[in-house]
Amino acid sequence: MERLVLVRLLSVCLVVLLVQVCSGQDILGSYFRCRNEYDIEPSVFEALRAGDFSVRNSFVECFGECFVKRAGFMNDNFTFNRDTIMRFMARFVSKEVAEVVYKSCTENITPTYCVTAFEVYQCIYENVSKKWDTRK
Repeated sequence: MERLVLVRLLSVCLVVLLVQVCSGQDILGSYFRCRNEYDIEPSVFEALRAGDFSVRNSFVECFGECFVKRAGFMNDNFTFNRDTIMRFMARFVSKEVAEVVYKSCTENITPTYCVTAFEVYQCIYENVSKKWDTRK
């Protein structure tokens, strides 16, 4: 009887831990799923992850849209999830800097499939990495 109670308690604890881990934003998972979906060359993929946006074509732009949507930054209707983006940027820069970056990267955009998401992603990446030293 005690063993059954212990097994149930451990099962509940494991489920709680898994829910907490899985409910976080899965940036790397989003990258890898989209890389597989678009079959991006490893060198291009690593360049994008490192912030090198010199390789740009429609295929790479659509990979960017896939990533931005899977990461929860953008919806199918070209609206942006401000809270999700702000939480992501807050890992690297202050809230004030994140607010400025969000505003400059998402204002006055022209909704275009693949291009819009890629440009917003590039803008956020470049601006956050430039302001890295303003971290909290």
